[in-house]
Amino acid sequence: MLHTIQADFYRLFRSKGFWITEAILILLILAGVIFGATAHFGVNTESTLPQATEVWTGFKALTNYSASISMTIFFTIIIVTLVLGTDLTQNLYKNSLAYGVSRTSYYFAKSAVILTIALFQFLVVYGFVFLLATLCNGMGVMPEHFVSHFGLTFLLQFLSTLAWVSITSFLLYASQSITLAFVGYFVGNLFLSLPALFFKDIEIFHYLNLEFQYSMVQSTTAMVNTLVIALGFILVFGFLGLATFKHKDL
Repeated sequence: MLHTIQADFYRLFRSKGFWITEAILILLILAGVIFGATAHFGVNTESTLPQATEVWTGFKALTNYSASISMTIFFTIIIVTLVLGTDLTQNLYKNSLAYGVSRTSYYFAKSAVILTIALFQFLVVYGFVFLLATLCNGMGVMPEHFVSHFGLTFLLQFLSTLAWVSITSFLLYASQSITLAFVGYFVGNLFLSLPALFFKDIEIFHYLNLEFQYSMVQSTTAMVNTLVIALGFILVFGFLGLATFKHKDL
């Protein structure tokens, strides 16, 4: 299992696709800091995106960029497909299984790699946003209760990302198609956003698309609903992914 994880990271860091993906992400972050705007994928059911006229200081950049959770998720999914998708589409997983690695061990090794990738993405994104904004416009004033509020935001966004990754990973295991995984993300994002547009009075529907941001952290309802939905998706699609892979014909 450990050798599988090491091999994944070795191949990932030697992959041009990984560095190109990270370069594009950094350019988008750079544009956001310079122009004071966020990028967004999918349907925005809330009107809490920061205005483009705002100057992003260090702390302001962290709170504002939290509205770009969908972009962080999307680029994380791209990297996941480089690791998991390549293995499944090119049948590379058969090499590991041939050397005595069980399907369950292989699945959890890949899950450990994916979890590490998601955490790495968040640390890089928020670290670079803060550093760049501080260099350009100064650190700014730390908002009241910033450490606890941003910590909760980070945790819930991280779980939300793992939820989406669990969904797309299940699609990869089920179809062995990278294209279907991306289609599943965009269609799923649209599908989960529609209930909030049509049934605005039903509170929980506003959190189905898992786009939690810093401005929502003061609402206990928002945090609890996001946490429950994210953990639900992780458990359900994590189990479905494992069950699909264990019973899949090789």
